[in-house]
Amino acid sequence: MPSRAEFLLLVFLPGALGGCGPSAPPRAVVLVTCDTLRADRLGCYGYERETSPNLDALAREALVFEAAWSTAPLTGPALSALLTGRMPEELGLSDNRNVLSGAATTLAERLSAAGIDTAAVVSNWVLRKRADLPEAGVQQGFAAFDDRMTAREPARPDLKERLAPDTTDAALAWLDAHDARRPFFLWVHYQDPHGPYTPPADCLAALARAPTDEPELAVGPDEKGRGALPKYQVVDAERRPEVYRARYDAEIRFFDREFGRLLEGLRARGVLDSALLVFTADHGESLGERGYYFSHGQHLHRELVQVPLVVRAPGGVRAPGRMAAPASHLDLFPTTLAFFGLDSGPTRGRDLLAGALPAERVVPQFLRGAWSASGAHERVLLEDGALRLYDLARDPHEEHDLAAEQPARAQELAAAHRSFAATPAFAPIPAAQPAHDAQAENELDALGYGGRETKPTLEALVVSVDEGLRLVVLDKGQKDGVARAAVFDVYRGSQRKGRIQIQSVQDGASTGLILNEEVAISAGDSARLSAGDRDH
Repeated sequence: MPSRAEFLLLVFLPGALGGCGPSAPPRAVVLVTCDTLRADRLGCYGYERETSPNLDALAREALVFEAAWSTAPLTGPALSALLTGRMPEELGLSDNRNVLSGAATTLAERLSAAGIDTAAVVSNWVLRKRADLPEAGVQQGFAAFDDRMTAREPARPDLKERLAPDTTDAALAWLDAHDARRPFFLWVHYQDPHGPYTPPADCLAALARAPTDEPELAVGPDEKGRGALPKYQVVDAERRPEVYRARYDAEIRFFDREFGRLLEGLRARGVLDSALLVFTADHGESLGERGYYFSHGQHLHRELVQVPLVVRAPGGVRAPGRMAAPASHLDLFPTTLAFFGLDSGPTRGRDLLAGALPAERVVPQFLRGAWSASGAHERVLLEDGALRLYDLARDPHEEHDLAAEQPARAQELAAAHRSFAATPAFAPIPAAQPAHDAQAENELDALGYGGRETKPTLEALVVSVDEGLRLVVLDKGQKDGVARAAVFDVYRGSQRKGRIQIQSVQDGASTGLILNEEVAISAGDSARLSAGDRDH
């Protein structure tokens, strides 16, 4: 019996690169990502409200990964990781202010080099192509990159996006213009249900619910949603949290309607049954957990980093079903390449179509120096210097830290995380840094990604080094802190031992990623701001 790779070569590759075999249509992969979508608000993941009938129908014909995880709770880092198979910290991406370096190799670049057509339709402003960084960003490798956004929000007229109907129209228009005899990779990113939650009236009516006695929220001073409504989320002076949860559900239904139209368009054009279709989200959304309301990007708990992952393969490749073992966005890089018969090279991801995933696998998430590792039944988080352990089966909302009761298990999962991070060992790639743009900063703030950088100081002291994660913590004694993305040279006496790029700044302490290949930095070394970085 042929292996899966041999099966793909025998069945698909005669037409994969545009051959004329009558029984072998050209190979295609359609990747659909949805912004700010929690898995637990979808019918195919057990939600009782009818938010996602079209996605649920697709799931019945597909592989559904019940424990799928993003690598970060922010759009730019998460999707950059998905498109490269590399972890965000390796790419120098701790927030949405910097962009993927041109030195990184993307999935689209690999496919283009193999003669496969590539196109993307994106609808979130942070994914746009940067005029000041034409060789950097997620657009790398896409022959067609459609980032046209003309919709303006009433409360934030300077901020542009593209609504779901226009996103579907743009994707179908590209398919109509594309040579149907050629293989392709199409990425479609929907902005809905990212806030503010302003779905059509019929979607709201379909998911109406009775009010609760939950106290009203004040409007917060910023977009973080800590104990208050983010300013940009407020609609019609409404203050009741449950109204916004219903609005979020209705936004999902609005997206799902357009997703259904995209599926019908793929089917009508003869693409759906011959393509690999992958659906996921970049990250989730806080709906009140841990005191955060209608926002994301603040931590690594389940509501922000567990995502839907639905993979529909052409007939004969993989039967539909549900997978309980952990899956990661990092798996989509090798999965896509293998579907086209291409070798992924060294990778942390696994081909999702090649068989069962290891049940005891641990997959990573990262956020500004904090990290988490997710297994099938447990998660371990390192944040604020503390290691926390959660039992997902007994404690799905991660409210009861078991690290003190089960320290050995917490350390075991942390060791698995370090092993994952070190195998294979990739050299870090510093992020591309856009020129300062006051309007862009304001628009990031409006999206809920606020937080200005502090002025960097020139010297610091190395407090600790984690060689497995390639992270360095600088001292808390600095007066002004250190700017994120600043680069420091590290010395022992007069001898330079390496370089680090700052990933996180909190309470005067700074966490940096080691940029040199070998870890030669130790606690007690001194760090000095790189000469080329002093005007950041």
